[in-house]
Amino acid sequence: DIAGTGPVAASVKNVTYSHPDVPETAVISNLNLDLAAGSVVALVGATGSGKSTIVSLVSRLIDPDAGSVTLGGVPVGELSQSSLTRTLALVPQTTFLFDDTVRANVALDLNLTDEQIWTALRVVQADRFVEALPAGLETELGERGTSLSGGQRQRIALARAIVRNPRILILDDATSALDPQVEQRVLTALAQTAAAPTMLVVAYRKSTIALADEVLLVEAGQLVERGSDAELRARSAKYRNLVDAYDQARQEVDHE
Repeated sequence: DIAGTGPVAASVKNVTYSHPDVPETAVISNLNLDLAAGSVVALVGATGSGKSTIVSLVSRLIDPDAGSVTLGGVPVGELSQSSLTRTLALVPQTTFLFDDTVRANVALDLNLTDEQIWTALRVVQADRFVEALPAGLETELGERGTSLSGGQRQRIALARAIVRNPRILILDDATSALDPQVEQRVLTALAQTAAAPTMLVVAYRKSTIALADEVLLVEAGQLVERGSDAELRARSAKYRNLVDAYDQARQEVDHE
């Protein structure tokens, strides 16, 4: 297990990774990055730049070909599955909900009180729509949660993650279906919770990126820029152009 309580640091040192089907081509090359305990870090890059691979490495969905990934100073390969699950929560862009109640989808295998579940739902701005459901927490959501909108499904998945009080929370474009103002409120609330976790956020919207303590710009599997949003906008045309292009595309989608 990882010693202590509260948010933990994460570190990626000299990591290289290639997809098993194409071992001769590195997706991640000699990558080094550090996430300070309690920080909010935005991961930014073009499609195919390696963002989701980095997320998979930090959360140990995959193992590197070379180099090391540590959480709280402990190599992830030395953590048991239960210890890793207690330490880290990952919320992907594609949300999976079970054909079960709201309560069961948030709690899963945990024995939680109503107040614990409602607290998590309030943090992710889901309490009002759940209260309005026919049976509240006991409402059956149907197969894959199809009775809810995309944004509502994402908020249930976020509540499922944070109710576990993870020490590091990874959001892989996990708020993409939310209205921009709701997204800002949710991310701000997550960062201000009593035991706020270290957060790694794959981000596209300017408003999301601006909330981060540090921004990491990834290109072709390598970290090419790091700094605050303001610092990167001031010195990197590549960064400005990428973020502006993504923001314009997202605004067009949001207004459709």
